[in-house]
Amino acid sequence: MEQAVAKLGAEAVDSILAAAMADPDAMRQFANDISPPAEPVQDYLTEVDTRRALFDELRTICQHYDIRPNGMIFAVFMVAPVSEIRTFFDSIRREHVAGAAHLARAMVYGTITPVATDAIRAYIPRGRSADAPDDPPPPLMVPSALLNEPGMPVPSSSVTRSGFADQVKGRDGHICVFSGMSDPQAAHIFPFATSEKKNFANINHLLTAFWGSEKALAWRRNYEAAGITQSAKNGISMSHQIHFWFDNARFALKPLRKTTEGIVVQWHWLKRSVLKPNVYIRSDMDVLLQAGVTDQRWGYTLAHRKSGVRIQTGQTFILQRHEHMPSWELLEMQWDLLRVAALCGAADVMDEYYDFESPDDRGHDAAVFAQQDAIRDEYEKTEGKAEVADRTKGKGLDCEDAADKDTRE
Repeated sequence: MEQAVAKLGAEAVDSILAAAMADPDAMRQFANDISPPAEPVQDYLTEVDTRRALFDELRTICQHYDIRPNGMIFAVFMVAPVSEIRTFFDSIRREHVAGAAHLARAMVYGTITPVATDAIRAYIPRGRSADAPDDPPPPLMVPSALLNEPGMPVPSSSVTRSGFADQVKGRDGHICVFSGMSDPQAAHIFPFATSEKKNFANINHLLTAFWGSEKALAWRRNYEAAGITQSAKNGISMSHQIHFWFDNARFALKPLRKTTEGIVVQWHWLKRSVLKPNVYIRSDMDVLLQAGVTDQRWGYTLAHRKSGVRIQTGQTFILQRHEHMPSWELLEMQWDLLRVAALCGAADVMDEYYDFESPDDRGHDAAVFAQQDAIRDEYEKTEGKAEVADRTKGKGLDCEDAADKDTRE
């Protein structure tokens, strides 16, 4: 009994005792369940000082061209490979030094303003009203050689869900891969709505600019191929609740390695963001404070296995080897883009949010700024001491307080 209590935490003692009295068999199952193995995890953000310096450089460049970076591009700078971010800057500098300031400005504006937010909008599709406009994407500065790369799949003229769920759940034995619960749903790794509409252009451009053409091309060969995205290679069996959290960027799976048994993935809970994708990054505050990432810990535990044992950051799971096991490339992509989505709050806005032209119309920026000021005040009161992180986490970063709820209604 003591071992079982330790698994769930001291705060759940009353619940455990009540469960034991109501259902002794369930309590025995909990006590006997073996927690998934765990491996070390990195900090929530890696190479923080370097990334902050690069983002500060971006802010300087944007100020020169009268452009204001937003929450989405901040998130990209915190996740994308540092080497590729530097390459992005090098291309801008070359145009600027060569006297082609108009081209340099177009590269900065075209990449970080409409394209970045439209890319995350495509990757985290949210419901929209029937009368919401469906504007075509803006012209993109993507090398034609990349778009016409030999061997690139031609998007199917029609995309369908037919047979997808049966393939995925049949492969996984009709249980959730992570919780062991029966009657799972078939979760798409790359979103079905984006495949259905072939809404790839902005994602392609973003990945090419900040992940490099080689990685972007490898990922595109998978998510632009309907034969992959509409097969079990793009699916994982998840319980209904875990599927919801996956679609809403509450956790991400880090692909660690391929083994003879299959693909080993590592679970990471993500934090709720203070930011919204289009909110402007302020010049009067450190960027990490603005995003509410004042500590390097991962998000809170929300899900449990069938037995009641927690699913925690660092635990590993095996996606069993199969002819149609999940695509390594799509898993790599979701690991990066779900973290981007979490950092910029993309899962907490509906599609209509992106259609407003001004911050006043959106009504989100003022609420974000108020939360940011509260975080900064709390941080300054304690002069950056370690306990600030604990108190800050309770002010809307990882849980929904009343103020946070009001901003979404």
